[in-house]
Amino acid sequence: MARLPGEIDGKRFVRTMARLGWAAESWRGSHLTLVHLETGRKMFVAFHGRMYRASVADALKFAGITVDEFLDAY
Repeated sequence: MARLPGEIDGKRFVRTMARLGWAAESWRGSHLTLVHLETGRKMFVAFHGRMYRASVADALKFAGITVDEFLDAY
């Protein structure tokens, strides 16, 4: 299993999630709402320009995406 980088650019995270079926629905302050295009499931992510490994890992776990799937789309 691959390992996530220590920090990920927030915009690149959003683009990668879009490739995996998630779209940015709204932005409120420093939080971003992502919605899955097929299921309608929503996810809220703290967005400060950069995202740390733990935040990305938590988002991936909630979304049901493995680290390898994310890195393949990254």
